[in-house]
Amino acid sequence: MEGLDRWADQKVLKSRDVPKALIDEFERVLGDATDERPLQAFLAEHPELLGPLAEPGGDLWCFDRPRLGSELIPDFLLASDSSSGLRWTLIELEGPNEPTLTKSGVPARKLAGAMKQIRDWRGWLRDNISYARDQLGLTGIHSECRSLIVIGRRHKLDAKRASEYGALSNNSDAVMTYDRLLDIARSGS
Repeated sequence: MEGLDRWADQKVLKSRDVPKALIDEFERVLGDATDERPLQAFLAEHPELLGPLAEPGGDLWCFDRPRLGSELIPDFLLASDSSSGLRWTLIELEGPNEPTLTKSGVPARKLAGAMKQIRDWRGWLRDNISYARDQLGLTGIHSECRSLIVIGRRHKLDAKRASEYGALSNNSDAVMTYDRLLDIARSGS
């Protein structure tokens, strides 16, 4: 893909299928994790686990902690090659033991922080779109690209707050648990 040639080392396999052994290993790391750091490291080493989260398309690139300016660093940035060009997805990881919502149904502290980070990344992209495309080589990226926040575990969600949890996701933004990431990876394997 023209423009992403300099990112050849970031390319992930064309297949979005994830080997079962890798899913099982990720599940073990997830079970032992007390925060997002070991998960970030594991996913950086095995970006094919993130492949099923990317927009549909052909070739896929996964950028581990790309810099947007001097201070903004998403955990991952996915680029999927489609017939309409590259489609981008910003990913922020939070800890697997973090709550998603407070008892009153509003985003908990870590989730609220992650949502602010995404707003900050989008603001930076709006203000620096030419730099992002031309200097950073993020061909076709735009400020309203998809975003995903991965936080918490399914068994810790309060069933009484299902509607509030569902309202956190829309057409361009999604909040999911690590269990959902596992489900998505398994569905392709």
